[in-house]
Amino acid sequence: MKLEIKSFIIGVLATVNLFLLMGFDAHEEENQNGRYQVIIDDKGDQYWYDTRYGDKVAIGSKSYGYILLKEKGGMKERFDKEYELVDALKELD
Repeated sequence: MKLEIKSFIIGVLATVNLFLLMGFDAHEEENQNGRYQVIIDDKGDQYWYDTRYGDKVAIGSKSYGYILLKEKGGMKERFDKEYELVDALKELD
């Protein structure tokens, strides 16, 4: 069996194009995953940080609930449940 150079080149180019097309993606979902990181100290207080900018965006405690912070610090909103804070953070994006 004889190897034709044209067929070989066409096969290699088709394979390379397939790999390139599989790699294209908008990556919009990846930016949403892991956007906020929660750090819990030894007292059980939670500090929510925006991993994109490094800002503290919220504070949570069992005694006073969850507080969404303004850009320059201070309270913007207070929530009793964690899922309410998560919904508010989704609206900010």
